[in-house]
Amino acid sequence: MFGRKHKDDIRDRKFRIRRTSSDRNSRYWGSRWHGDQGANSSCVGFAWSHWLNCSPIAQNLYPEGIYNLAQLIDEWEGEDYDGTSVRAAAKILSGLGFIKEYRWSWTLPPVIDTVLEHGPVVVGTHWFEGMLQLNKEGFIVPTGDIVGGHAYLLDGVNRAKEKFRIKNSWGTDWGNKGRAWISFKDLRSLITDDGEVCLGIEQKPKPK
Repeated sequence: MFGRKHKDDIRDRKFRIRRTSSDRNSRYWGSRWHGDQGANSSCVGFAWSHWLNCSPIAQNLYPEGIYNLAQLIDEWEGEDYDGTSVRAAAKILSGLGFIKEYRWSWTLPPVIDTVLEHGPVVVGTHWFEGMLQLNKEGFIVPTGDIVGGHAYLLDGVNRAKEKFRIKNSWGTDWGNKGRAWISFKDLRSLITDDGEVCLGIEQKPKPK
């Protein structure tokens, strides 16, 4: 169910998401496919595959393929472990020509503006017991013990109600047809606690 691994790299700080202003109050990005990683540890591959499949440019790439290739180039030796990094998968998509560059954020305002104006972003954070199921308002809440590291997609935002929409990789039987809400406050806390947000600058790869 999990599988996001994280190792901080100071070089990422040179490639921050550029802050842009937005007059929008809310925005939700569409997609045609919702994957289910099952019990394996390929959440990073599914998060990036969901990102590719979302508007504004909808493309398809097998999530297990992204995950397996990312394990070959990530920050850890060998492949005898579960999970991989958000960064490694971004490098794979860059090498394959799906993205021109990728940028990072560790604060919330650039993330809000990015989802409002540019598109969805991939998030990697700890995952807590309280996030396994939605509360009665449809939110996941980081309470209880940490149960793993997880990667998922932010594909919508409502600034007035201070909430993001997430797309998870546990199929449409989880949450609200595979999605849930998370508050600005809770996401800010998760990002501060060893989390990361990655924006890919997408393009259609040239045929090879």
